[in-house]
Amino acid sequence: MTKVISFYSDVNEDKYYSKCADRFTKLCEDLSIDFYLEHKETLGSYRNNCLSKPAFIKEKLEQFKQPIVWVDVDTIFKKHPDAFYQVPENVDVAFSSSMPNVRGMKASPLYFNYNEKAMFFLDEWINRSEQILHGMETNFDHEVLFGVVDTCQQMVSYGVFPPTYCVWPQNTDEHTVIEMGLSDVPDKIDVLRKMGIREELIKMQSVGIV
Repeated sequence: MTKVISFYSDVNEDKYYSKCADRFTKLCEDLSIDFYLEHKETLGSYRNNCLSKPAFIKEKLEQFKQPIVWVDVDTIFKKHPDAFYQVPENVDVAFSSSMPNVRGMKASPLYFNYNEKAMFFLDEWINRSEQILHGMETNFDHEVLFGVVDTCQQMVSYGVFPPTYCVWPQNTDEHTVIEMGLSDVPDKIDVLRKMGIREELIKMQSVGIV
């Protein structure tokens, strides 16, 4: 059986993520999704909190000893995520993607089987995230994840959820299962600007709670 996991950490007085956690809990309960949600004290910024994600995932994979799916807490479930429970046993890590392969992968949802290869993948993600954090590079966990996927592809078996499975709010339709959360906390916006992201794209990625 697969368990959905997430955590939330507020980075300012708006309590954006606490509000998302309340919504996430209700959606999971309404859809009878087996989930675990944890409040974590902030590590000082949105970026730092994001970079702690792979370590949290590994901790919970070891704790629950079963396949898990990381889902960002500001996600909106439109339907029950049946595909989470239908991943073939030979798949170690699975992603949602905008294409029928990992090239269009997204950083949520992320499926991890309970096996050594998934642990190896997470260790690589953890190590690189720590390097980014201590090196003060302007990156989130997403950018680090993309590099890990390339490095581990010869060792780890990947799976892909369909392109219609998880989409941005402006692209939802009758096939959508997950509507991606797009936080608008100031920390995130500041880092996106430092990364050179265009203002129109920042605006599209920062719609807040909808």
